Amino acid sequence: ESPAHDDTTYINSYRFMERLQAYLKPDQVIVTDMGAAHICAAQVLRLKPPQRFISSGGLGEMGCGLPMAIGASFARGKGEVLCLVGDGGAMMNLQELQTIIHHQLPIKIIVFNNGGYGMIRHTQNNAGMQLSGIDERTGVSFPDFRRVATAFGITASEVRSWDDFERIIPHMTGPCLVDYIMDPDQLFVPKLDAIYVDGKPTSPRFCDMTPCV
Repeated sequence: ESPAHDDTTYINSYRFMERLQAYLKPDQVIVTDMGAAHICAAQVLRLKPPQRFISSGGLGEMGCGLPMAIGASFARGKGEVLCLVGDGGAMMNLQELQTIIHHQLPIKIIVFNNGGYGMIRHTQNNAGMQLSGIDERTGVSFPDFRRVATAFGITASEVRSWDDFERIIPHMTGPCLVDYIMDPDQLFVPKLDAIYVDGKPTSPRFCDMTPCV
């Protein structure tokens, strides 16, 4: 493991996912958007059939989480779906909250809220670029997702600590939204970050994903 997996003043998203595993149902369907929600779920969760994990894979389009969760719920006869989505991805399809509440779909949404566009932040940092358009300080802000969800008639809560987690996560009943506040600067490993040679992005060797022996 890496220090990137340790809790700080925030719950580490890898640890969050590790503990979430214990509360998955035997037939759990999980849909993820892109970014932190997808990376941590794909690396940590250990699923067994008939549990299913649905994402856009290598396409990497932000905003796909909520629409895919709706489709998955209808495909299950309005069955339960767990939707893991980043704050940036959630902003791209917020209108789908009304679709969820209109059809009373039992979708449980966990927003991985790192205060902006985390993957873009890491890319800009890695390239030595001036941070731009990634958070409130650099020109982009986000709403209080609990208030947004409540306006749509969706039950909403917030997780900032392990006490919050144990009080809220085991008792989630959809449709609902949990705003999970995570570290804006948390790293994600193992991960192949582009290296820059003479100012040009270059793909590193695959074996560099983890320390070479």
